[in-house]
Amino acid sequence: MKGELSVVVVGAGVGGLGTALALSRAGHRVTLVERDDTPMPRDVEAAFGWNRRGAPQLQHPHAFLGLARTILRDRFPDVLQALAEVGVQAVPLGLGMQARMSPATRDALAADDDLQLLACRRTTFEWVMRQRVIEEANLTLRLGVGVAGVTADVSTGGVPVVTGVELEDGSVLGADLVVATTGRRGDVPSWLSVHGVQVPETSIDTGVVYFSRFYRADHDEAFGFRVGYGGGLMAGVMGADAGTYSITAVVDQHDRQLRAHLGDSDRFDATMRLLPELADVAAVDGRPILGVRCMTGLVNRHRRYADANGNPAVVGLLACGDAHTCTNPAYGRGQSLALLQATIIADALASYDDLESVGRHYEAASATRVEPWYEFSVHSDQARSALPDPRSRPAPGDDVTDAPGFDLIGVLARSSDDVELVRAALRVLHLIDPPQSLMARLPDVQAAIAAAPPDPQQQSALPGPQPTRDELLAVVA
Repeated sequence: MKGELSVVVVGAGVGGLGTALALSRAGHRVTLVERDDTPMPRDVEAAFGWNRRGAPQLQHPHAFLGLARTILRDRFPDVLQALAEVGVQAVPLGLGMQARMSPATRDALAADDDLQLLACRRTTFEWVMRQRVIEEANLTLRLGVGVAGVTADVSTGGVPVVTGVELEDGSVLGADLVVATTGRRGDVPSWLSVHGVQVPETSIDTGVVYFSRFYRADHDEAFGFRVGYGGGLMAGVMGADAGTYSITAVVDQHDRQLRAHLGDSDRFDATMRLLPELADVAAVDGRPILGVRCMTGLVNRHRRYADANGNPAVVGLLACGDAHTCTNPAYGRGQSLALLQATIIADALASYDDLESVGRHYEAASATRVEPWYEFSVHSDQARSALPDPRSRPAPGDDVTDAPGFDLIGVLARSSDDVELVRAALRVLHLIDPPQSLMARLPDVQAAIAAAPPDPQQQSALPGPQPTRDELLAVVA
């Protein structure tokens, strides 16, 4: 885009911070507006108590997968360095899988710098990025500013052209371009409906809720990520920064008994100690630093801001992150995909000289690089619910080729002599490569799964059998 644009970014979450930084560093004047009027915490520990009404999921675990880390590495190296300075480490996704890999596989994966995630709390990530926003030239952060809608003119072709945002106090903030990063609860379609623009939306319930809790350990050992199963739930441990880690339990949304049981913080801890795969974490005796949190209303949702021919329905407004495409948060893809869309916006502005072409390119790139993850999440949720008991670990004979997670990766890691197949699976899990790249090798994947031998090392490492549902529900604090 020739010349400097005036840009308003709505929402100071990860997508908004990334968009604001990318566009200001490209020479545009950016105003980042955030409805929550909460001052900058003094450090990362104070940030963990950030009171952000507009981001109720802030203190839940978040995954910053390989895609997020490579974007920082290649586009925002100062942010990656600042994260390292506050103790955020890059670690392999599956520390527990490495002992079951062949030496050749371990060496090949270690050589791929893309396959590292950032062990980080979301509050730490946002605190570091907001620091950079505050220090950035051409960028103004305005807190306590809510947006009620957008202002627009009508072009000669009849397509509305956004001219700014209408604030909740009735004033107008003019802009050449508005980027909405309002999260999964933001109602961008209502902003456009008053201008005659209808935004088609597809929303599919994920069928699950999840509970999570954060802890702090007394040692510096990296937790990585590992999964445990019991009668009625799947639970995962994820390492974070400053000695913290989280445990998240995913439960069928209709399982009222188990939901009520896990909602109690003490019973949540006692229940997690029953899962044999998490026994070593329980032995750490981490200190809880938050009560258990519950996340409900989880959906996969996609909105279309362009017609069937790819023409933008509105010029001068782009939706980023969950305001555009929302995937099941239990898969941990949202933050990485929001950062990806922030870079797509910056690249589109650098490549085209009119905002209609920018919008067309952005929607086309999102359809190619983001929408497949929506489809994959929907497909994975359907595959999970089709299991004989959707709340249990897939059995050896179950088809897990549609599953997004660690059963498939673990099977490949221990059974396949094809190093590149294992690497391809991990690159998909990290969002580096699209899901269809692995599905293109489906015969190889199915053959590896069929040939997978029993895993005596894994079984012998478990201190006991998986608990039954009755045993989980019988746990008391």
